[in-house]
Amino acid sequence: MTVAVKSTLQIPGPQGVLEAKMNRITGAGRGIIVMCHPHPAYGGNLNDRILETLSRQAVQYGFSTLVFNAAGVGASAGHSETAAKAAKDLAAVIAFVEASENVTPKLLGYSFGAITVLEHACSRQTLEVLLIAPVLALGSQRLSEQAALSGHVIVGSEDAFAQPESLSARFGPSSVQFIEGADHFFNGYDEALARAAEAFFNGT
Repeated sequence: MTVAVKSTLQIPGPQGVLEAKMNRITGAGRGIIVMCHPHPAYGGNLNDRILETLSRQAVQYGFSTLVFNAAGVGASAGHSETAAKAAKDLAAVIAFVEASENVTPKLLGYSFGAITVLEHACSRQTLEVLLIAPVLALGSQRLSEQAALSGHVIVGSEDAFAQPESLSARFGPSSVQFIEGADHFFNGYDEALARAAEAFFNGT
């Protein structure tokens, strides 16, 4: 079993210090995955259950993981009412990782966090991203005006918020993976979600 050392971090952000936690692989690893949490107005933070599940799995595939609180969440300074604002925090976290670890991270986001990833990835399309149940309605005007979006998407077939049909239209059917029976919160489907994410962690 791959072992990771847990630590807390304070990362300089655009509005002040951002609270983060890292699971660092001991020994040689395959890189770092930065993860973005759901909407803070509904309790989203770095301790989200879905992100915890996927972080544990990422470690087993040889990745260190870094999850941070967007501005105004937990001990992070400032405010991040929109995904576009949270994307500025994400940019600061990526810059921190690239400077301190000398590696460009993969990105993973859930719900609001997936839109945070998309808002940033629009300007850096070479980034590898996994989007869990992205709610496109939370995106900016710039995002809504893009005819086609890129990234690997996982969504529950019964998700009333992410609207699976619209995701297929925007990303293309081949980029969207459905978990039959799951809704937006994946209650009872953690293992199915972990299996669905394997291709991203394997780089396939």
